[in-house]
Amino acid sequence: SLLVFAGAGQFMIAQLVSAASSPVSIIVTIFFVNSRHLLMSSGLIQYLKGKSIGFYLLFAQTIVDETFGTNITQFTTNPDWTPSKALTTNLLAHFSWIISSLCGTLIGQNVNIPLTVVNYVLVAMFIAMLVEQVVSKVHLIAAILAGILAIIFKMLLRNNISLVIAAVIASTIGFIISNKTQVEQNTVRGEHDN
Repeated sequence: SLLVFAGAGQFMIAQLVSAASSPVSIIVTIFFVNSRHLLMSSGLIQYLKGKSIGFYLLFAQTIVDETFGTNITQFTTNPDWTPSKALTTNLLAHFSWIISSLCGTLIGQNVNIPLTVVNYVLVAMFIAMLVEQVVSKVHLIAAILAGILAIIFKMLLRNNISLVIAAVIASTIGFIISNKTQVEQNTVRGEHDN
């Protein structure tokens, strides 16, 4: 939990180590499972301009789905949100992750929580984060497309990489639509100025 700030990554590492996988295959697998962090970091970089390399590295090391959702929402809706507040959010989440992992290790064997409850809570959390981020038609299109592609790729590939592929394709299409819309708006503004 100190070095790997990713629940899926930690479970995957445990499975791969118990299966006696090579270190290279473990690293490559974890890279692909968590490659969405590259997308999240690149989505926030525009709000972090002018910071040091150390800031960027620490920010990237501590970003997860939940902090991305919080930070992107705050940056787009709260003019007082700063890179320092965003990093503090990341660090507090990482600290709570470490403490929660420690508590889970110490008392988890004595608490019986059905797996179906855990799965429901995780799905509900991700849906709530998604709803907060849908602030335009482009976001809605990308979200729906990602969901549809995730289902299709999951059925075809039967692998978790299908979720990454769906996210990359939907994000790329959303980016293209967003850029095209912005270019069209700039063209219309230019015509009105003349």
